[in-house]
Amino acid sequence: MTVKILDSSFFFVDIPVEGNSFAVPSSVKSELKDLLAKSKFDAMEEKGLFVAEPSKNSRKKAEAAAEKSGDLGVLSQTDLDVVALALETGGEVVTDDYALSNTAQTLGITVIPLQQRAAKKRKWKFKCTGCGKYHDSPGFCDVCGAEIKRMFK
Repeated sequence: MTVKILDSSFFFVDIPVEGNSFAVPSSVKSELKDLLAKSKFDAMEEKGLFVAEPSKNSRKKAEAAAEKSGDLGVLSQTDLDVVALALETGGEVVTDDYALSNTAQTLGITVIPLQQRAAKKRKWKFKCTGCGKYHDSPGFCDVCGAEIKRMFK
């Protein structure tokens, strides 16, 4: 039985996901502010949803994969916790977040989309908006000083 690691977005939509083994990092629970999302979380917790923390080692692997895929700058700490927990448990990620999905796929983690079509794995590049030079990360260009933006390769 494969555990499904739920992203926060799962609790904001009314779409069922098959399975009976679900988990979230505590950071997902802390993101739930709306009464409906909290109620859905509580109902699932009564049916066996468990809260677990990924290890620091799994978290480092998630961050390294996000950096490799070019998604690190757009992922939240919660997103990285979701990927790390899926890596640690051998689980699948349930999300509609493309950057989270891309990072998970970089690690070979199966992703189950909620409302979106399944995202294809992408490798991002960082390109200066001024002179067009490619860089390894976002920021400002060392050649012309213009902003560096993430772009699809």
